[in-house]
Amino acid sequence: MKKNFITLMSLLALNSPLTAVPEFHNLLNQSTTMSTADIKKLIPAHPFLIEAAEVHEILQTSGLTLHELMQKLIPIAQELSHPAISQYKVGAVGLGESGAIYLGVNLEFTEFPLNQCVHGEQFLVANMKNAGETGLVSIALSAAPCGHCRQFLNEIDDGQSIKILIPNRSPLKLSELLPDSFGPQDLGFKGGLLNPLPMLEANHACPVTAKALQAAQQSYAPYSNSQSGVAIKTRDAQIFTGSYLENVGFNPSLSPLQTALVALFVAGKDYEDISEVVLVEDLAPMISQAAITEQLLKSVAPEAAFKLEKIDLPQRQWRIQKCGNTSIH
Repeated sequence: MKKNFITLMSLLALNSPLTAVPEFHNLLNQSTTMSTADIKKLIPAHPFLIEAAEVHEILQTSGLTLHELMQKLIPIAQELSHPAISQYKVGAVGLGESGAIYLGVNLEFTEFPLNQCVHGEQFLVANMKNAGETGLVSIALSAAPCGHCRQFLNEIDDGQSIKILIPNRSPLKLSELLPDSFGPQDLGFKGGLLNPLPMLEANHACPVTAKALQAAQQSYAPYSNSQSGVAIKTRDAQIFTGSYLENVGFNPSLSPLQTALVALFVAGKDYEDISEVVLVEDLAPMISQAAITEQLLKSVAPEAAFKLEKIDLPQRQWRIQKCGNTSIH
């Protein structure tokens, strides 16, 4: 296939009437009609993160454009979703500023309030955050994102310029789907959800607690300043972490357990693999994640141990200030 791609590029470089070259049509059809099974052969076994170099190689091998590849990855993402309630499979495919591609899926939890479900776009952004990605360039979806997710995406720095790719429609900017938006800047905050934060020292005698502490220090919590982090230990002694991610609309925020579950699924693990969960939060936070974390854990992994660690966390300067008559509520 790589040879065919090179041949196609050579044909395009020629100033010849390509419509008269049968080989051009054959190669074009070969790239645009690639099946899901064909794409699966080119991507990693756990495709939630496809590094930039791998993306480049896949594009060269397949002859697809970047947007075509992202669209073709949607059904692959949908197969990885966990829609235990709705049975509606969501797949989201995002392009990071690094050139890497990330997948997102919806997670739904039975016997638990619907507001604890993780939307596909939220999973995608949490996946990017966990991987250290600093920006979302574009996102491919099978349908337009719901209002909840539009608000969540708007928390990313320069989120209004994110390109939304929907089948059979021209690319849209988030600003077109969320006009007259309310965002972090309305509360005087200049940062963004994916902006990198400096790593602080996270020493603790317990390695699981140390990881949870590190995750807490990576929280994005400008509105409550209530940092918290979760570390999940699996039965094979691996540790997966998640940080609290706030939203200016409050309700679209993600708890640290939700983002840690994203990391768990990205690694190919499942609920039954969880043996222990540690939550770290401040000594006297404005909001506590303890009750919701313990309840959700009992729902998805009832046999897992839960531990809450209260630690005096260094406070970050989120640069929030009153803006006219608008203030934090």
